[in-house]
Amino acid sequence: MQIHVVRAGQTLLSISYNFNKIFSISSGLDGILIPNLHKALYVTTSYLIMTFYDLKEKHGKLKKLDGGALFKTAPYNIFGSDTHRYKFNPCLTEDTIQSFEKSYSFILPADYKYFLTQIGNGGSGPAYGLFPLADWDFELDINDHNFLSTDFPHLDKWNPVQDFDTEDEDYTETDDFKKWEENYFSNRHVTGSLRICHYGCAIYYLLVVTGKNAGQIWVDDRANDCGIYPAISKSTGRRLTFLEWYNEWLTDSLKHFA
Repeated sequence: MQIHVVRAGQTLLSISYNFNKIFSISSGLDGILIPNLHKALYVTTSYLIMTFYDLKEKHGKLKKLDGGALFKTAPYNIFGSDTHRYKFNPCLTEDTIQSFEKSYSFILPADYKYFLTQIGNGGSGPAYGLFPLADWDFELDINDHNFLSTDFPHLDKWNPVQDFDTEDEDYTETDDFKKWEENYFSNRHVTGSLRICHYGCAIYYLLVVTGKNAGQIWVDDRANDCGIYPAISKSTGRRLTFLEWYNEWLTDSLKHFA
């Protein structure tokens, strides 16, 4: 497994590890000094792996509880689970992921990359499940090869006000509204992100991969006039990484059977 630490498009560090053993660290900068690097990385990677073990255990419990266990004779109770049925797609190889990253000139968040290589390339997950990596642009018409390497444009919730007379039955036919709508749904508002999950009603979960909020889960709810906003933890009130978002789905789903 490899983690790349990148700043301003330049790889500062390339870290190779196998479970809890770090066996290769290379720097992209001459003379870089990082005190206690091995210790810090050992703690970080060990935490990541231990958390994924916990995640897999929770997933196994939920799979047994929802839908009637082995023979699935009972109805699925968790929203969307009758679609993915707690099944994962085959994992991706390191080479496949590196080829994808190189093709679009960006780096995937470490926790999501680990998920793809060790758990599954999409499948079981929140709502109707996770998209495979290849479907990152699901229902998007993207022709810009720099889309994923361009910074995600938002720091906080974004939802511009509609300044139209909504009581006018024909307001959606005006030129001003059509221009506003074209801008509102432009793909430039979601650059630097992957679509990883469909919640339904044209609501999508995004994984930000480039920019100041890289690693966070955001929600594209423009289809319901709610804009684009960060996913927030119900328990902590903080923004969620991919791993935290997935783990919170498991935790909340298990509470249904408590």
